Amino acid sequence: MPPNSKPKAPKTRLPFLEGIRGLAALYVVIGHICSLSDPRFIAGRISHSPDWLQRVLSVFSYGHLAVAAFIVLSGFCLELSLFARENGVIHSLKRFYKRRAQRILPPYYVCLAISIYVGITITSKQFGIPFEQYLPIDQNTILTHVLLVHNFSLDWMYKINGVLWSIAIEVQLYILFPLFVLTINKLGRTITLVAAGLIAYETILRVPGAPKLYPWYVPLFVGGMVAAHLAFKPTKIGRLPVLGSLLTVLCIGGACYSTFREWPIFASDLFTGFAVASLCYALTGSQRGPIYRLLIWKPVVVLGTFSYSLYLMHHPIAQILFANRPGWAVGEVNMFLYLLSCLPLILIGCGIFYFFFELPFIPKKSGTPQPESKKHAPAGLPLRPYAPK
Repeated sequence: MPPNSKPKAPKTRLPFLEGIRGLAALYVVIGHICSLSDPRFIAGRISHSPDWLQRVLSVFSYGHLAVAAFIVLSGFCLELSLFARENGVIHSLKRFYKRRAQRILPPYYVCLAISIYVGITITSKQFGIPFEQYLPIDQNTILTHVLLVHNFSLDWMYKINGVLWSIAIEVQLYILFPLFVLTINKLGRTITLVAAGLIAYETILRVPGAPKLYPWYVPLFVGGMVAAHLAFKPTKIGRLPVLGSLLTVLCIGGACYSTFREWPIFASDLFTGFAVASLCYALTGSQRGPIYRLLIWKPVVVLGTFSYSLYLMHHPIAQILFANRPGWAVGEVNMFLYLLSCLPLILIGCGIFYFFFELPFIPKKSGTPQPESKKHAPAGLPLRPYAPK
């Protein structure tokens, strides 16, 4: 470095993060297509579908694992953004909360309004599962969704739009994010992660109905933060992408084992979440290999670009398509083939929603990042900005 030059902030646009988001969102969409095709199977009841279809449905019946991945990615990306601008600290709570609200809330409230309309005009006219779990749509369910506290009770949690419960949890984690940042910077990564795990453990033990509050999302969110913090502030040993890859494989194995052994849901969520955190850490330090190439494949990255809109809006769009199905779409097999053929329509509809209701509210980059002092400069990484061709 020339003697008079100043250290520059690292370039932190990592296209593989969009790839993970895109694949996770697509998995959730196909999972809900399966739930509309054969709700008996998804609900754990006796299915009348042929064996081949039940095998397909079984692959896409673990949508909670995708949500766990989203939670980790949120923690990772928020911590990553601090090193891009503010040396790993939050200098303005007002600015942080304003940017988060601007990014998350406008698309959420537009989606909520559309979902209420679809719920009244379509969902209420359907019968049985899965539609019954989205009803009733009344003053209580609407108000709790507006206030983003509908995850506090099963009477509100899955009403109106079956995916919005996780948005409430994410918003609550965003509120706590500055506290986690302070704890990591003051007490260290290990203490913060262990404390988050103990909070989740005590909540599961002592709070009635705690499993449906998903308290283990706290250590998952913090785990994502810790992975990003390790990438930019490595230990004295340095960055260890090989170790990250090894942990990814071990955690994926743990997720598969805990799922097939039917352990409590938090076990597979934790394994999956920490697999994603380890993968993000590994790919941040060493961007190569077939998984990396898949995650930066342009269609997957594009999918991830509007993954928030895809996650929000696929549910009401799928219900509209279900209610207006053609006459031949009768029975589990034909319904599955029909809805699967409608997947491009769902993607297009969510893309239009992104263009009008998400993209205009994405905070613009506020100029060139300020140079860091030598004391606080994050470790340089082998990153390159992503520029779609």
